[in-house]
Amino acid sequence: MACRCKYFVKLLNKCCFCFTLRTGTLLLGCIFLTWFVYLCLGSAFMMECIFPNEYQHGVKDGAPAAPKTTMVFSFFGIIAAAMVCIGVHNNNELLFVPFLTLAPFYIIVHIVAMILYSFVWIIIVLFVITIVVLIYAWVVIYSYFTELRYAYEDELPQQTFI
Repeated sequence: MACRCKYFVKLLNKCCFCFTLRTGTLLLGCIFLTWFVYLCLGSAFMMECIFPNEYQHGVKDGAPAAPKTTMVFSFFGIIAAAMVCIGVHNNNELLFVPFLTLAPFYIIVHIVAMILYSFVWIIIVLFVITIVVLIYAWVVIYSYFTELRYAYEDELPQQTFI
């Protein structure tokens, strides 16, 4: 394993304290993939059924931007979560990078949404739970990312400089 003083050490040895880190990362990737598909299809259903006349001429009040924004973020979330699943399957740590970079943006979007919804308590509770789950998933996926990244470092020949 990598030198613990030189690199950021692996944060977790196991995911959820019962699965291996690889299995936990795959489970989180599949859970997020399902969640983002659900959000994308649900927001598309909402836009079509609740706001069906949005694109017709003469309609003054259009649909709020929340379903559209949710669809866009969910589409990129589907891609990032699918890449995590493929990365775990192929042991390719570079496929984790989209999720690792998008998760902080999702957290910021949730914080902005809490402010826009005027701090309704149920929205705050749901968003805080979502933020905690995103942070936990980020830590697990980053731990597996570092494990894969430095897995073969001990097998490399040591270079000595004279």
